[in-house]
Amino acid sequence: MATGRAVSSALEKIIRHHLECSICQGRYQQPKILECLHSFCEQCLLKYCSTKHQGATAIPCPVCRQETELPEVGVQGLKTNFHLIGLVEELELQEKLVCSGGTKLLCETCDDGNEATRRCLDCAQNICSRCHSSHKRIATTSSHTIATLEDICEGKVKLTKENLKQHPKCPKHEGEVTRFFCMTCEVLICRDCTVIDHCKPEHSYIDRNQAASTYKQSLAELFSPLGYEMKELKKSQEEVSRIKEDLGVTVKRVRTEVQDRAAEIRAEVTAQENRILNDIKNIQTDREQKLDECEKNMGLAAERFQYSLDTAREVTRTASDSDFLSLYPTISKDLKLLADQRMPRVDNRLAFLKFKQSEGVGGISLGEVVVEVEWKLCCDREFGRIGSGPGEFDGAWGIAARQPDEIAVTDYCNKRVVICSIDGDQKSMIPMQGCPLGIAATRAGDRLVVVEEGASHVKVFNSNNTLAYEFPTVPPSDEVDKTAVDLHSVAVKNDDTIVVGDARRMVLTEHSPTDGELLRTIPVKIKPYFLAVDDSNDRIVISDKSQAVDVADGNGTTRRTIKPTMNDEPVQYCNGVYTDSSGIYVAMENGPSTRHIHHYDPQGGFLKCIAQGLHAPLGITLTSDGQLAVADWYSIKIIHHVAVTL
Repeated sequence: MATGRAVSSALEKIIRHHLECSICQGRYQQPKILECLHSFCEQCLLKYCSTKHQGATAIPCPVCRQETELPEVGVQGLKTNFHLIGLVEELELQEKLVCSGGTKLLCETCDDGNEATRRCLDCAQNICSRCHSSHKRIATTSSHTIATLEDICEGKVKLTKENLKQHPKCPKHEGEVTRFFCMTCEVLICRDCTVIDHCKPEHSYIDRNQAASTYKQSLAELFSPLGYEMKELKKSQEEVSRIKEDLGVTVKRVRTEVQDRAAEIRAEVTAQENRILNDIKNIQTDREQKLDECEKNMGLAAERFQYSLDTAREVTRTASDSDFLSLYPTISKDLKLLADQRMPRVDNRLAFLKFKQSEGVGGISLGEVVVEVEWKLCCDREFGRIGSGPGEFDGAWGIAARQPDEIAVTDYCNKRVVICSIDGDQKSMIPMQGCPLGIAATRAGDRLVVVEEGASHVKVFNSNNTLAYEFPTVPPSDEVDKTAVDLHSVAVKNDDTIVVGDARRMVLTEHSPTDGELLRTIPVKIKPYFLAVDDSNDRIVISDKSQAVDVADGNGTTRRTIKPTMNDEPVQYCNGVYTDSSGIYVAMENGPSTRHIHHYDPQGGFLKCIAQGLHAPLGITLTSDGQLAVADWYSIKIIHHVAVTL
């Protein structure tokens, strides 16, 4: 049973630690580690360089293709992965013990031919009972760690050396051991090194054990952000699979629509039917190729992240301090590089496909395939002008869509909230005591939630425009009048939970939709002058009227920062924001004549500028008929979807 367990353990370690070189498919021999954390035999890398990259100063990894700069001396100058060497030696010894069977192992410290019963882990030798007694008597070996071969076979003893008193020898100064770590050069050094090559104040060094503890903690801090990126990658991979599924379903549905329509006028339109179906097939093929490539890239990125994380965690957990410190600079550099990489993105518009039928049969036209829709500023659906009367605005700031076909706008300078139809006909008006800023509409009851400049309370209005209640955003235990707040923005989640942005305290507060009771306070990194929430995707978008927009999760942790540009230059201000499953929309300005609305994908990647030439775009919302409505100071602009056909 012991032998079976040992063999199983050894095989598990081969799988877990990948103890075979992927070039020669054999056990590692003097493995060298690249900047991507993949290791290869030194001779394999020398042959790889001489045959494929002769004279190159950098080589791509044979596995992941990430480049590694070669030292001046070439492959020999790359770091040796002593941690892997130790694992290979441990495995080979355990195999030797297991496979010896009835053949006895001889003592390696005497010539008497005695059977070995133990192994000195410090000397790395098998010893007999007599030599074991001598080992214990001699001062230089009395402190060595010795284990029985039986315990080693059963896997009770770890064969890698753990004796903290045993320091590796300095390669530059004979007889000296490396007791220190130079933080300037990131190398292990000896006492002589501290006064010759690594002396203060040009160099800073600390005790090796202290360095190992410090850098293990430093490395561990990189695990969490990379773990989040791994989750994001997996989500994106799932999104690709879902989109591919949706594409298949959509294609099937559109094919059916085309065929049903063709059946009505089959004789006249057979040629058109075949042309359209062929177009759909080409679209499907083209998009599936794009999705397959995206899926492949995400898979490679996920494997890359997983390998680096597993390697870093394993080295941190199992490597000796000297082995860890030897590998730390390379691992740390790799993890930081991965953390800064931009994640692969999928265009969620690839699943869109629609069939636009013709009006009648007599025209002998089946219709057209709609491959996508794009946003377009609709001039005939712009309404409002400067003033204080009906149909007029002087500071259209916030905007919210109220069912079934109403828009509510905060009119800043006129101190009122204007309710109008999506066609611009004013229906009613709510006078305000102060200048209203942010506004949002609840799903249940069609209530309006409004924040005013300088006010300490948020106001909630019924569907008939009467005041339902108002509430503070500070805890009941605090004195409301003595807590300074600057309420600027408001949004409503899917369950009608109210989210309020406080620019002074730099927090978001969540409140019950029934009475405004404070549920929780969420700190954020920027002042929430404008706010949008999509809790279906755990996304909060915040703008502080600066050059960037923060995309955070439900706990306020920043996950992405969008830095809009115009003509390759950063914009001056980012204003209103809106977000849903289609992505993120940002209003921005770069001077009096350059005010735009930009559309970004859910990961913050730029998709398109959907509106230009605006006056002063602030609030953004989505109307009940799926159009974007923008509060543009003196008017309301409507941006609607336009079908793009083949």
